[in-house]
Amino acid sequence: MDERTLRIFWALCPGLEAATLRTFFSAFGTMKHFHAADETAWRQAVRVRPTTVENMRRWREQVEQKAPYLEAALNKSGIACLVLGDEHYPVPLLDLASPPIVLFARGDTSLLHDSYIVSMVGTRRASSYGLEAARWISTSLSQAGMAICSGMALGIDQQVHQAALAADGRCIAILGCGVDVCYPPSNRRLYTHLLTKGLVVSEYQPRSLAAKHRFPERNRLIAGLALATVVIQAGEKSGAIITAESALNLGRDVYVVPGPITSKSFRGSHLLLNDGAAPVVDPDMFARQLSNGPLVARTSAGPEIAEHLQTLVRYLSEEGPLRAGELAQIASMPPGHVYASLLELEIGGIVERHFDGCYQLKLALEKKS
Repeated sequence: MDERTLRIFWALCPGLEAATLRTFFSAFGTMKHFHAADETAWRQAVRVRPTTVENMRRWREQVEQKAPYLEAALNKSGIACLVLGDEHYPVPLLDLASPPIVLFARGDTSLLHDSYIVSMVGTRRASSYGLEAARWISTSLSQAGMAICSGMALGIDQQVHQAALAADGRCIAILGCGVDVCYPPSNRRLYTHLLTKGLVVSEYQPRSLAAKHRFPERNRLIAGLALATVVIQAGEKSGAIITAESALNLGRDVYVVPGPITSKSFRGSHLLLNDGAAPVVDPDMFARQLSNGPLVARTSAGPEIAEHLQTLVRYLSEEGPLRAGELAQIASMPPGHVYASLLELEIGGIVERHFDGCYQLKLALEKKS
């Protein structure tokens, strides 16, 4: 079996968590090496429960012959597979330290390659002020032509999705369960609307139920897919703060809606503002600001991008392999400019992108060989 088929095969193994699969992939380097290893090698490479190893053994023995047909079966049920290494795998996610091996998707997968994706996150227990801010900003950004990404949770996420869809905008939901599972169940109408007018994405196997540990993992994808993240309303300890921190670690822009200083449900938001996040005070002005910034840089290879090519080449030469987010931080450049410039350099044969999302000068690779 080829590498791609094996990645799908193991991503579907019952009882094997996506995070554990990523750890195995990192340890063995390829799925072919992982697939060919015995149980002892598995245990030596990664600390896993005996029940997990038993599930893996049974999966390989009993289902291996069906591996070439698993993707076709998923496609027949309306589920697409975006595999790490595919041409159409979302480029921004390659910046993650551990990108998903396989993304499962239902709906319009072209949205993953939208010219500008903005993530919007916030608390499930939103105030009327927070809900109104979410609706207003999501509507403004959607009308400005940007795709909106969130997590389909109750509260802010729900409002963000509904506003984007009502504005005939492009909308992506990243789930902490399988793409064929509606969670929470009360969002059934929204979920159905997203399947027909937007996109639902997950790195978890179809039929996987929501689990507490999966939401922080899901949040890193919400941050990674977008070039900017907007925190609408967040308490001091919330998933929205995790998403914002993930975005900052990737060198992405983070914006925050200020709230009443007397409200504990905005304390996390205000701490982000105190740490340097940019405030959103006018949704329409904010939409224009984004439209005139990274959006232009990512969709056209004009003079502005050409000016940055030498800078990126110099940093790659001095620092070695780097992710786009790391380059943005080191070079103090907008992430959108970095992505567009790296694309130009990759097309021109000057840099090469690895599976782990790092970019390296081809000249450096040639010297090693």
